[in-house]
Amino acid sequence: MKFVSATLGFAAMVVVSTGLLALLGSGLNIHVATAAVVCAAIVALAAWVTTAPHALPKAHFWDWLMLIVFALVSLRAFLWLVYTRGDEICVLSPNNLGDLSLHLNLIRYLASGIAFWPESSILSNVPMTYPLGSDLFNSVLEVLGIDTYIGLVWTGLVGAALTGYALWLWGGAFGLAAFLFNGGLTGFAILRTFEIEDFQSEMVWKNLFLSMFVTQRGLLMALPSGLILLYAWRERYFRGSEHVLPVWLQLLIYASLPLFNLHAFLFLSLVLAAIFTAKLAAVRSWNPLAAGAPRELFVFVALALVPATLGILLVTGFLSMAGAIRWAPGWVGGGNLSTWIWNFGLTLPLTLLLVFVLFRSKDNEARCFVWTAVGIFGLCGIVSFAPWEWDNMKLMLWSWLVIAPYLWTKIIAKMNLAARVAVCFVLFFSGAVSLIGGLDARHGYAIARRSELDAWKHALVGIPPEVRFACVPDYNHPLLLLGRKVACGYEGHLWSHGLNYHQKLDLLRKALTGSATWQEIAPSLDVQWLALRKADLPAAKPPGDPPPDDAFGALYDLRPIVRPDPATPGAPQLRPQPVDLPW
Repeated sequence: MKFVSATLGFAAMVVVSTGLLALLGSGLNIHVATAAVVCAAIVALAAWVTTAPHALPKAHFWDWLMLIVFALVSLRAFLWLVYTRGDEICVLSPNNLGDLSLHLNLIRYLASGIAFWPESSILSNVPMTYPLGSDLFNSVLEVLGIDTYIGLVWTGLVGAALTGYALWLWGGAFGLAAFLFNGGLTGFAILRTFEIEDFQSEMVWKNLFLSMFVTQRGLLMALPSGLILLYAWRERYFRGSEHVLPVWLQLLIYASLPLFNLHAFLFLSLVLAAIFTAKLAAVRSWNPLAAGAPRELFVFVALALVPATLGILLVTGFLSMAGAIRWAPGWVGGGNLSTWIWNFGLTLPLTLLLVFVLFRSKDNEARCFVWTAVGIFGLCGIVSFAPWEWDNMKLMLWSWLVIAPYLWTKIIAKMNLAARVAVCFVLFFSGAVSLIGGLDARHGYAIARRSELDAWKHALVGIPPEVRFACVPDYNHPLLLLGRKVACGYEGHLWSHGLNYHQKLDLLRKALTGSATWQEIAPSLDVQWLALRKADLPAAKPPGDPPPDDAFGALYDLRPIVRPDPATPGAPQLRPQPVDLPW
């Protein structure tokens, strides 16, 4: 536990101290990065020293088996998270085509030295509205000289190791299986097709490891942090243990969570509220285990309130995100019962049975955690907590992981061997098929060519990182992959982040197609340069000569158009700056 405490404390402190120092100074640079790492090392040492020895559960055969499976799956997913294939830069999973491109943009953008709190890199004239904690951590590594791709692979591997340990600590072998193999009934299609595929990829209840853990980088910190906090609170407030983690470290991890994953922070806050209510009721019934717990919880939340609120305000643009919380009944398959059955299989009937069993049980611990998780899961079926409804899975994920160990101890473990095997097979077979299909060797998707990125990187030398570019919106545009600011990024990123982008995207398209002039449009989009790839032509009209035939594209300095020289009559004809590799 000491190693886990020190690692989580180190990661949280790197991000918190980097953010504070960058806000107070002029952005992220080598001095800020070095100071942040020194502060984090001190915190890690303090966490190691102050974490008391704790008796851990004994690992049995199935625990070791699931830990080995989790390790193998994680090695496959993260060693090939991003890799080269000849001149191509590839990702293993199609789920990561857009996601990793955005993370590459954020890591390099934050590492470029731009002022904090940064503007959005994918939309003009709006603040950054994204929990950028994990990407900021990798930006620090980049500033310290660690290659971007190596940093991504190693943070993925360390985050996976911490998550596997935390899952086992919270839910044992069944908890690990619940995360790796969640699913409904679609995977049984293999019995008809005899081909291994990710059959759940088009469903709502996708394989959590593939669709979220590999793609949502904030979960690399949020999952182990949240699970360790849940374990610490369970041991402290329901099983009479001393603090598994020192309170100051719990406070640091909990209060910094909004910078990594807002949904994890929201879920944990609701669990804290449920524990507080349960302990308050227990005090009134003279339960000695509850003595002092409500006051302790109240002080804990009060101390976390200010830093956590500041983090929430920063990553939401001071609550400027559009359509973040709204009424959305029936978003799961239009409310069709058969869709729910195909998505979730036995998961929902077993969970409802667990809720019924707990009504008759006196287990206050199980009631507190399960009823809270079931309530949040049900609420996510009718209310959208994000601009994109599927992002509700970031909450439903937590509900399922919290319910899973109690589903095992209260329902499945009490069955005879044959029934246990049958239930686990139906629960996990579909998810296991999808997991294997999503990680097999047939995959590998190119997001860029190294030679093209090198050419664009060379062409951009001398243009400050604060400059914003106009370009054709694309998830893997070279400018985005190199960490540059653009007028409008990929539309899928814009609407899923709740950004009000339609008017600006319409202006950009008018300028690109020549139906409006850059002299009219550039000031509204706050752009000074235009970047056109050869693939963008002829749909996009250059404001001057086209790029040379042997170039990847061209850069156009729009400032002479926007602010023409009064001594030169007429609109200036811009000469392109070729993007090629003669150097």
